[in-house]
Amino acid sequence: MNTLKVENVSYSYMNASGEQKVLRDVNAEFKAGKMYAIVGESGSGKTTFLSLISALDKLQEGDIKYNDKSLRKIGGSAFRLKYVNIVFQSYNLIKYMTAKENVEIAIDFDNRKVDANKYLKQVGLSEEEGNRLIGKLSGGQQQRVAIARAIASNSPIIVADEPTGNLDEDTEEKIIDLFKDLAHKEKKIVIIVTHSKQVAGHADKILRLRKGKLS
Repeated sequence: MNTLKVENVSYSYMNASGEQKVLRDVNAEFKAGKMYAIVGESGSGKTTFLSLISALDKLQEGDIKYNDKSLRKIGGSAFRLKYVNIVFQSYNLIKYMTAKENVEIAIDFDNRKVDANKYLKQVGLSEEEGNRLIGKLSGGQQQRVAIARAIASNSPIIVADEPTGNLDEDTEEKIIDLFKDLAHKEKKIVIIVTHSKQVAGHADKILRLRKGKLS
């Protein structure tokens, strides 16, 4: 079974006031087949934690292991390419491409023959909307494209930063069901950072960050 382990991870940065400790000796284990929610107040270290488990930022203290192999050995670029797909709060879509082309990128990485419209339909976007340039879509529609791209990938780990922040209640419910299916049916590790109690309530396990500590 695929596992992602966080072992004694601490992280700090320097500002005008000196060293600021963001994470303090954090330990966690994430298993395939489960959906996890990371919650906490603004400034509690959620974004830093997400960046570290996605290999977007380098470890300072402690270790993160995927299937008992350190991310330091796997390498950040290789880990992101092969093992993790990230749904960014800022979407990180390619503006000069259509919604469909943005999803096709995830499929092309895996050399699969799958119609991107299938994934766009799953997040509530029509074929016509899929053919629009990203700049012609609303914030909520762009968010759904980013989610469709993650769903389309073959990555065993999905990490999402506030994935339902710009969605209405009905769409939010559908998207959470998709994430649950990715975990429960496709046996992926799904980790969602969220402020929403409703979203967190759907998770198999809720982890709370407070003052740099995870509980």
